Amino acid sequence: MTASKKSFCLILGVVLILCSCLVVNAEETQPLKSGDFSYEIYDDGTLCLTEYHGEGGDVIIPEAIDGKAVSVLGDELFWYMEEVTSVTLPESLEYIGARVFQHCTALTSIKIPDSVLEIGDACFEGCSKLTDINISANLVYVGAFAFDATPWVTQFDGCSSIILGGRIFYKYLSDEDMVVIPDGVVCLSDNAFESKKLSFVSIPETVAFIGDFCFYNCKNLKEICLGKGIYHIGENSIGLLQGVNEVEAVEDFTIYADEGSLGADYAKKYNVNLKATADFKVPENLPQPEVCEPTAEIRDVQPQAKPAGLSQGGVVAVVLSIAGCVVIVGGIAAGSYIYEKKRKLNNKNSKKKK
Repeated sequence: MTASKKSFCLILGVVLILCSCLVVNAEETQPLKSGDFSYEIYDDGTLCLTEYHGEGGDVIIPEAIDGKAVSVLGDELFWYMEEVTSVTLPESLEYIGARVFQHCTALTSIKIPDSVLEIGDACFEGCSKLTDINISANLVYVGAFAFDATPWVTQFDGCSSIILGGRIFYKYLSDEDMVVIPDGVVCLSDNAFESKKLSFVSIPETVAFIGDFCFYNCKNLKEICLGKGIYHIGENSIGLLQGVNEVEAVEDFTIYADEGSLGADYAKKYNVNLKATADFKVPENLPQPEVCEPTAEIRDVQPQAKPAGLSQGGVVAVVLSIAGCVVIVGGIAAGSYIYEKKRKLNNKNSKKKK
């Protein structure tokens, strides 16, 4: 065999090997499919729907695929799908990702099962015909702007705040300078108080989660007291504002938190003044705790007592549900296991099962 033929055979062999590797790799990364959905299975067995291939209309999401419960709707699953008119969610569902139904402009109502713990950022934003949403009794987290630009959220016009299920402080609507967050609230959503003229806020011991940009650009807020029970503090959440070219600290801002707590760690991370909680002084003549006050249009709806439904971690709550608006009656406390579960479900680096 000549040298040129040997070289050709060698090159051909290398090409064939590379092609076979590409074919094998393509087979390994081929998305799993069932009906109108593509899905992934994480290492912990969680099944997440990642793509919808149907034509819209009335969509029914299955309870299980290949014997595994459908527990997660991945980000942007129905994003900008104007053909979707209704979606039936399974009782197995626990997590609805970011922008899942964003700008589904034909969607008019949706029933969120009590199994759902969390709703991601901008999940229903821009659903211009969405007037009817039930709030899951077990929700512990709602992301930023999840219901913005929907007819449903306008029912809160005139309220001081939107507090969902008695536990999620979704958005502060008023413009008072002193706010008392009621006992029982577990989560302060992303951007909940952004750019408000707060000078004082009281955070109860039940709060475990403070979202990204929660108190961002609150220029008049000079101090805040953070308890040991806080499990998560988001990015740029407290004591920061937008400067000329970059984020900067509020002048003379102080965080009151005990050493070893997440509040103390946050203060050190952002180079904010830190003092012990024992030094914190509560102002006199505080206002009443914030509650959701029903607007005139929904006061005629008969309120119904409803339990929160969570049973782990000593959680106890009762709320009055009024057309999606709630008045707090009892308090709740939530363990960090809930948020740890969220981290696992939302971990985009999880390896898929082969």
